[in-house]
Amino acid sequence: MEATEYTSLIVSKPNGPRRKRFFTRAVIALVMTIAIISTYLSYRSSLWNAVYTVRYPELNKPLRVRLYTHNIRFDNHNLDKHERYWSERKHLVTSSIDYNTDASFASVVCLQEVLHHQLQDILFNLNNKDTRDEWTYYGVGRSDGYTRGEYAPILYRTSDWDLVDNKTFWLSETPRIPSKGWDAALERIVTMVTLRSKLNPLVTLNFFNTHFDHRGKAARRHSAQLIANKMENYNNYPSFLCGDFNTQPTDEPYQILIKHGMKDSRALIDHLHHYGHTGTFTGFNKHNEANSVIDYVWAPYFAENGNDQPSMETTESINYYNWDFHKTHKIALRSFAILHSYYDFYMSDHRPVSADYDVSRTFF
Repeated sequence: MEATEYTSLIVSKPNGPRRKRFFTRAVIALVMTIAIISTYLSYRSSLWNAVYTVRYPELNKPLRVRLYTHNIRFDNHNLDKHERYWSERKHLVTSSIDYNTDASFASVVCLQEVLHHQLQDILFNLNNKDTRDEWTYYGVGRSDGYTRGEYAPILYRTSDWDLVDNKTFWLSETPRIPSKGWDAALERIVTMVTLRSKLNPLVTLNFFNTHFDHRGKAARRHSAQLIANKMENYNNYPSFLCGDFNTQPTDEPYQILIKHGMKDSRALIDHLHHYGHTGTFTGFNKHNEANSVIDYVWAPYFAENGNDQPSMETTESINYYNWDFHKTHKIALRSFAILHSYYDFYMSDHRPVSADYDVSRTFF
């Protein structure tokens, strides 16, 4: 072996241990940097929390949100037994909305089976009673994406909410255009709005409203999966889902929503704070009500019964659904109701359903 090669080997021999020491030090430095940044961000967040809550104390209070959902029954001219014309029913429908969404709540109203002229009647009556003319809506007719066919509109007061975003999609294989899906008898849609609270601008929420097909079993199953996929990590805000699902709690579509992390308000609430009836569908038959549960208010997976003692338990199996929202929001159910719908006659073949949630931001 030549001297130059031998010298080269001697010089290069310590490079291995040096590299190891270098990488060890680099890893230690990286870990320390991450720890310092994490501590700084946590401190900054705590500082901003303190500044916000001192300067704007209303931001530290939970926002009381009332969700109200009702299938009002379309304006049917071929009446079922015990059914009344819309001209008789509309005042009861509107009065129920008006009474159950007073100014103490930041209310969001989700309706189903609403034809265009029925929507106009409801808005006229609500704003006629409210001199501020503040009720508005987002929604489209399911037949053409404009005014034809039934709406699933979402109504809200402009004094309570700012509209951030709105969308409609169809429950079908082609959700961007008016269409029937799978074995559905009719077009079915989902209406979505993102609303920011005016009282507490730190609270921004998504609200989805839908009406599943009454005949297509496969359509209901696929609809539940499609909605779950759309809602999952839709944006950085928690999502609520309301509507007429034509689905019992034992049916597969219900189980799909549960699997994807949604909380059924009716199942979440305790008996003391559950007001009213047990069933949401009456079929216009006072003496032999169907009493089935097919109308729901769904909340994010981390929603809790606010009347219970705080729990440290978590459900690991569903934490993948909107997994990070529980770090920034606290959502507590305060009350739930399946409301009365019979006043000498039925205002609809469905009862209104309402749920009250306290929503707080826990991280700014």
